Amino acid sequence: MASVNIHCPRCQSAQVYRHGQNPKGHDRFRCRDCHRVFQLTYTYEG
Repeated sequence: MASVNIHCPRCQSAQVYRHGQNPKGHDRFRCRDCHRVFQLTYTYEG
């Protein structure tokens, strides 16, 4: 399995861990440094 290096979009830290899923099933991640929660991909269904 290939690993992906994930960086925080706010502070560019690599100290990121998986923080559950959104209602659509996409993985959410949280930065250990700035505590920002983010997703790698967003889908807008407006």
